[in-house]
Amino acid sequence: MSVKRYFKLLGIYAKMDLASLMRDRKFMAIVMLADLVSNVSSISGVFLLAWKFGGIGGMGRFEVLFMLAYGNIVMGFLNMMGGCNALFPSRIIGRGQWEHMFIMPLPYTVQLTVGIFPFTGSGTFLSGIALLFVALSNMDVVLPWWWPGALILQLAVSMVIVVALSYLFSSLAFYAPVQCEEISSTVIYSVERTMTFPLSGMPVYVRYPLLTIFPAGLTAWFPTVVLFGKTAGFECFYSVLFAALTAFTAAHFFKKGFRYYVKKGINRYVSGGHRS
Repeated sequence: MSVKRYFKLLGIYAKMDLASLMRDRKFMAIVMLADLVSNVSSISGVFLLAWKFGGIGGMGRFEVLFMLAYGNIVMGFLNMMGGCNALFPSRIIGRGQWEHMFIMPLPYTVQLTVGIFPFTGSGTFLSGIALLFVALSNMDVVLPWWWPGALILQLAVSMVIVVALSYLFSSLAFYAPVQCEEISSTVIYSVERTMTFPLSGMPVYVRYPLLTIFPAGLTAWFPTVVLFGKTAGFECFYSVLFAALTAFTAAHFFKKGFRYYVKKGINRYVSGGHRS
């Protein structure tokens, strides 16, 4: 599939999402406002703690707010662009929908473009951008000319890590579709809830696992530390290398699971055709 064709398909789904928004603007405005309030309130507790104590673990109040905004942008964009199926592949596998994709005369990459919500699902993403500007406007820092590019790079790396984790754990659904149907959502939601905690000042036995075994710290806290020069040398490239390694590992095990699935099929259907 060509890149032009891919973006054309995304444009079609965006128009469909806009049509659903315009069909009942009052209802959708209420839904989007509720989503916005929900997302802002979900991070307000950490920020209020930072405000009360003048910061957390060496991070200033608005550095903490920047970290929280950064996390909202990461998760908001991913949910906006793949929150239906592409971000949760274990659901497709566990529900037997992956077999349905076999008979579709379209590549998997085309079929996984289904379910983008650039308008109705933009609440988290937009709130993250707004809070990011609030944080930056209240910080006494002079940012170099290359800083916006570094921010975009770090955002992309964080998104790669989240998606790679989802696909890595979703490879288990090829072997155990019933038990692992929702493993991707468990991973994604665990990252989303854990990424709101600043790791500055936390003991090593808490910080290191969240930067290695379960790298939620690489999706908000560590990029914030890097972007504001609180680390130097090789550490600045750690998240990039980790993202590449995780993506490679996820691709390897997902393909391996897929080959197993092709041979064995799914065991979720009884003779009558209903899912067990």
